[in-house]
Amino acid sequence: MDTLMYINENRVRELLDWDKVFEVTEKAMEAVARNRAIQNARSVTDLNQSNLLFVMPGRLNDNDNGALGCKIVSYFPQNTNLPPLMANIVLMDDATGALQAVIAATEITAWRTAAASAVATKYLHNENNKILAIIGAGAQAKIHAVCLSYFFKFEEVRVWNRNEERAMKLVAELNDDGKSKCRFTACGSVQSCVADADVLVTTTGADDTLLKLEWLKQDVHINAVGVSLNCREIDDEVYKASNVYIDHWEGARDELKHLLDIGIQFKGQIGDLICGSIKPPSEKSITIFESLGMAVEDCAMARMIYDLHVEKSNVTDKRVVK
Repeated sequence: MDTLMYINENRVRELLDWDKVFEVTEKAMEAVARNRAIQNARSVTDLNQSNLLFVMPGRLNDNDNGALGCKIVSYFPQNTNLPPLMANIVLMDDATGALQAVIAATEITAWRTAAASAVATKYLHNENNKILAIIGAGAQAKIHAVCLSYFFKFEEVRVWNRNEERAMKLVAELNDDGKSKCRFTACGSVQSCVADADVLVTTTGADDTLLKLEWLKQDVHINAVGVSLNCREIDDEVYKASNVYIDHWEGARDELKHLLDIGIQFKGQIGDLICGSIKPPSEKSITIFESLGMAVEDCAMARMIYDLHVEKSNVTDKRVVK
């Protein structure tokens, strides 16, 4: 009887590489624009007591990164000894539907989300990137600080959080890491954090407004991560003054109704910019990338991890762990 291949989080971490992650994420976003992907808006099941279950199935048609998979994410915000968000990807054979592997995907989710912001920043902002501002100090704030400083060589990365001690702790950790030459600093207010920032990341999912239009540069690029119907961290006036882009239409129509209701017209998908079907915005304009996350990004990442694991483990029968 075949033994199911399970690739755990530690093994995933060993195989993750920013350049590879960026490449497969960019290709997944492009595939969506070229109609080489099948996915729906994520399904959310309310488990009561603020606990949620997300299901994200998808199929990516690509010779190198193609895959059929389904990510299952649990969100239990009251967890103490376990992360509040945990994910696994069920990877299946694209031709037969046969189960190939289960891959731990909490780390994958973090990396591909940050990589999607990096791809969006590449296509929506010029190369004059000196200051990165991050609103929030959680897991996504940290991974975005690492990812964006790796690709864009910022001189300074600023962090703000409601709990200033948490922001200072994250900044100290990033400075002590020594992998980036940029300076990480904690800020006492949102306004001081975003002042003169070239690129901005919002990661709080807050239901109250944190970011005001009058605080922003005319050409700032904003990566809005983890947006939802209840998220109000970015003021409506910022959206109205910006060119707003999305990752996929299915998710945007389902999960960004609050923006459509105030008259925001999305300029297109990031994949449309990649394949050249729409023109990039003018240099002197505020841009926003509404990052919902896509199942086919997870499919591409799962395929990458699976192939690397098989290659480096010398697994001959890909269905069996030896």
